[in-house]
Amino acid sequence: MLIPVGQIVADPAQQDRELESKTGPDLRKGLSNVGTNQPVVVRQTNDQTNGSRSFMIVVGERRWRVANSEGQSEIECEIRDELNEQEIRELQLSESYHHESVPSMKMGKSFLEYRESFGISQQELARRTGITPGTIHHYESLVRNLAPDLGERVASKELTFKEGRSIADIDGHDRQREIAEPFISGRLSSVYVEKIVGYAKKNPTKPVAQILEDVLRGTKAEKRVQKEVVAPPKAGVDISKLEGVALDIAGELDLLPLQVIPEYRRLNIISTLRILDAKVQGAIGFLSTSHPRTGMPQPLLKEVH
Repeated sequence: MLIPVGQIVADPAQQDRELESKTGPDLRKGLSNVGTNQPVVVRQTNDQTNGSRSFMIVVGERRWRVANSEGQSEIECEIRDELNEQEIRELQLSESYHHESVPSMKMGKSFLEYRESFGISQQELARRTGITPGTIHHYESLVRNLAPDLGERVASKELTFKEGRSIADIDGHDRQREIAEPFISGRLSSVYVEKIVGYAKKNPTKPVAQILEDVLRGTKAEKRVQKEVVAPPKAGVDISKLEGVALDIAGELDLLPLQVIPEYRRLNIISTLRILDAKVQGAIGFLSTSHPRTGMPQPLLKEVH
């Protein structure tokens, strides 16, 4: 329902103090288009303004301040007097993640504080807020697992969220700092961080300098087991090359879960992997039934009567 802007007040216990000094474009900055169109959620207070009811904001303070600064007389609101403290916190977390540009370290602390206050698992918080468990884990890992000084780098945007949450998966703060250094200094782009972290997790004792060199050269961090080289047939497939390509693809697929993949790319990759899967199954079928020397399919034995 529409409520006069002047009858709405911010919750002094919950409001974002940073918004108080902002006006106009600064208030709109960080507020998504979806967030702009959503109603402000309020609850009725016992106070009255000029004989009228007064309402306190549950979520939507930025939207209310935008309306106030732009001279709107009324704003669309949803009155929720029945909300308890836990439900209020859940609405605020959902708004912060979905509709506001909240710094990643602050978001991670908010998730942790809520879950510790109410004894809620990441899965249950995800169900209540519509935020995926994986996302909640990534934000919380910045606070729980990342070296504190690297957390400050994330807060100051010297490290991106992607870099910070990937590096947080590495055991040991000293090793985290070694891996973070080229990203902080700008020597490496964040496109390398997930592959580097993937190699580092598989090789916890390998020097970071060697891991960086392997990744940048496009080589594997793991040593391959050398197999007996069989002379390729005069015409057809280079068997040695095929084995190498297959191992390269297997290594890349191992790193796939570390990637953040846009929806359109995900669908393309699924389609490509299905084609590859069909070809691999066909090759396995051929190799399983072919003659060891000629490569020709073995003839079926005739039944002896």
